[in-house]
Amino acid sequence: MKEGEERTIKQVCKRRKCEYCDKLATVQLTFLLPNCRSNPASSAYGKDDCSWCSDAEVFVCDKHEKDKYGIAEDNGKEWCAEYPYGERFKHLFLYWETVKED
Repeated sequence: MKEGEERTIKQVCKRRKCEYCDKLATVQLTFLLPNCRSNPASSAYGKDDCSWCSDAEVFVCDKHEKDKYGIAEDNGKEWCAEYPYGERFKHLFLYWETVKED
């Protein structure tokens, strides 16, 4: 590394995969802590409308979306909302991955 030296970092925009299998994610599930409106540890604490609040998120495929209540229970949380992959929520599913160049 030298002073004034430049480098270029190449990144590729990718879509998130299901957290339970290797398929592309089609739904983002959000979860809240139990008794979220009265639980100070929850992001929905004291709020009337908690539909956009989230204490945890999971990206899943269609197959695993059907088990949203089981996923919530396994993590000690309650299911809150789901956001499907599409024009409105596409940005939630995309991320930048740095490509290593030799």
